[in-house]
Amino acid sequence: MKKVFISCIGCLFLWLACGGDSESPTVQITSPADGSVVSATVVINVDATDNEAVDSVQIYIGTVLIVTDTTEPYSYAWNTDSIQQDSSSHNILAKAYDAAENEGADTVTVTVFNDTLSGNLKWQTFIGASAPRSSPAIGTDGTIYVGSDDYSIYAINPDGTTKWRYATSGSIFSSPAIGADGSIYFGSYDDFLWAINSDGSFKWRFPLSGHVFSSPAISAGGMIYVGSQDDNLYAMDQDNGSFQWTYLTGNDVFSSPAIGSDGTIYFGSYDHSLYAVNSDGSFKWSYLTGGYVMSSPAIGADGTIYFGSSDGYLYAINSDGSFKWSYMTGYVIETSPTIGPDGTIYIGNNGASLYAVNSNGTLKWQYSTGGTVWSVPAIGADGTIYFGCNDDYFYALNSDGTLKWSYQTNGYIQASPALSDDGVLYVVSRDGYLYAFYGSGQLTNSPWPMFHHDLQHTGRQ
Repeated sequence: MKKVFISCIGCLFLWLACGGDSESPTVQITSPADGSVVSATVVINVDATDNEAVDSVQIYIGTVLIVTDTTEPYSYAWNTDSIQQDSSSHNILAKAYDAAENEGADTVTVTVFNDTLSGNLKWQTFIGASAPRSSPAIGTDGTIYVGSDDYSIYAINPDGTTKWRYATSGSIFSSPAIGADGSIYFGSYDDFLWAINSDGSFKWRFPLSGHVFSSPAISAGGMIYVGSQDDNLYAMDQDNGSFQWTYLTGNDVFSSPAIGSDGTIYFGSYDHSLYAVNSDGSFKWSYLTGGYVMSSPAIGADGTIYFGSSDGYLYAINSDGSFKWSYMTGYVIETSPTIGPDGTIYIGNNGASLYAVNSNGTLKWQYSTGGTVWSVPAIGADGTIYFGCNDDYFYALNSDGTLKWSYQTNGYIQASPALSDDGVLYVVSRDGYLYAFYGSGQLTNSPWPMFHHDLQHTGRQ
């Protein structure tokens, strides 16, 4: 009988120590508030009390345990930048336990909206009512340079404010190129090639005998090359604009020249040919296509020259001028190709499609849009392909050709985008605005990742 009594006393003490407390802790998530919109890093604060003592607090995002906290204040700094889906709903759950393992809980639901997520608009700034088509170039200090149909070249700060504006006497379709000293070079429909200092002051101008649609290229030795609608390719000194030589083709030169690693200049002409000209202006070779060549060539790592023609073909030509392969898209090509890190060539056409073509000339995929694709793609380090279209949309595609996101402007997008070192995309729409979007990283490391090769638009391999 004595043993039974002692056992009961022991059980009573055990019950009082471990099971006598049946009261659950009281829990409240004090921030963020239920139904709120959060961004960036948001601090989750939890208030937990118990009639005895709180042993631990657990915080969950959805069903995933994020942290277990055993001391006050109970909190967690949640970085929402890692969430890839914007405007998405997320449950935050807090659970509190006491020593007897009684549980109390509270839940709130929040919406994550990060302005810096890829595809979100950072800002837009007006650069002229005359439907600009120039493609932006970016200086080493982050300044964005772009021409407009209102006859002006604009320098825009990274925050979207205007740094300066320089007026010419004609529309500027030509995309600016930036020299090593920060000088900006571009053509105008006033029949001049212009050089402007980085502070917006005049440097020099060179008269041509025709309009300048072509974008200038800058050689490593300081030569400027640009095409004109007087049928010529011009060469001039970048420092003072002094004339060096011209090469005469059989028709207008809309094409923007590209410079190979050996100094060879490649460009197309309305006479249906792609030309290779030596750095002294002498003829090297030409390749005849079945249509005019407005396309600016892209140069592969092995020296292959890629370009499009109005005959609908994407061409691959060896550096000696011999034919390598061609791919028929079925519609006029007036735009230019870019090259991915794996050798994939990306190019649009007037048939409302963007094509990804393997380095052997076979089709990888085709993405259909709602209009002509004149915009030259820019390729991000994560494989995203960015380009504009005449359906007013700016597109971001995954590397497999599926849509990542799109943004509708109020005008054709014929200009080519630039993807800055800090991951911001700049593109011009014919609604008169320069747009800045958050991208998902820098340009990819490839032989020709964007229009005219690089952010300064040197056009140089």
